[in-house]
Parts: sequence; C-alpha cells; structure tokens
Amino acid sequence: MTYHVLLFALTTGLAIAAVMARSLFLSAIMLALVSVGASLILFDFQAPWAAVFELSACAGFVTALFIGAATLVNHRDQAAVETRMRFYAMPLVMAGAAIAAWFYAVPFFESLESWAKFASRPGTLGSVIRDLRRFDLLGLVLILAAGAFAINSIFPWRKTQK
Repeated sequence: MTYHVLLFALTTGLAIAAVMARSLFLSAIMLALVSVGASLILFDFQAPWAAVFELSACAGFVTALFIGAATLVNHRDQAAVETRMRFYAMPLVMAGAAIAAWFYAVPFFESLESWAKFASRPGTLGSVIRDLRRFDLLGLVLILAAGAFAINSIFPWRKTQK
C-alpha cells in the first residue's frame, strides 16, 4: 500500500511541477515523467497492455510532438505566459483537492468495483465496447475533450479568421 501511495504522490507532484514550470521544454519533460509514473501504476495494477501503450505513446510520441510544438512558440509569447499570476494559487488548489480526495476518492473507487466485469464468452469488438466497456468509453471521450481544451488554452491566438 505504501508503494501505491508513493507512486501516486510522485506522479501527482510531477504533474504539478509540469504545470508550474516556466519553460515549455521542462514542462514537456515533466509530462513525460508523469507518463512513466502512470505506466508504473498501470503495471502495478496488472494492466500491462495499458502500461506499455502509456509508456510508448504518451511518454514517447506525445512528448516528442509537444517539444516540437514548444520550439515553434515565439519567445515573446513565452514571456507573456510567464507573467500570469493565476499559477500562484495552484499549490493551494492542489492542497484543497488532496484534502477532498482523501475523504471522497476511496469510497468512489470502492463503488466502482461493482462495475468490473469479465468477459465470460468471446464476442465481437462492438459488443465488448457496448456491453462491457461503456464506462471506459466515457473516460476516453472525457480525456479527448480535456486534450482539446488544453490545446485551445495553450494556443489561444490561433483562431481561424472568416
């Protein structure tokens, strides 16, 4: 149990450091380390395929794309990003989220145990996604929406002109 808490704390700390970093390059490196931590967590929870995908795609390919995009950003735009004051409240927000998670996360994850289903018979991919993995599909859609929101917030000046 201590190993799990250490992995979660380390991954959360690296994620906070990625948000608080002044350099986009350092932020990309921290996000790669977050992906390594997430893959260690997935390996620990007996999900080797998800862990391998997380490690190869997120820590490798996505980090390379992010570093490539960071080199395209002008330095004057980078200076404007560094002067934002809203990031100073991030440690307080994270402390509040950690306190709330301490009380609410454990019962929430215990309630998710009833969602765990194992396939008793082989089926088509569509039936597995519709019947057994609908909750995973919702998570995938939420992650894609969060990624689109993050790209919109990182590159707000790239609006299409009509």
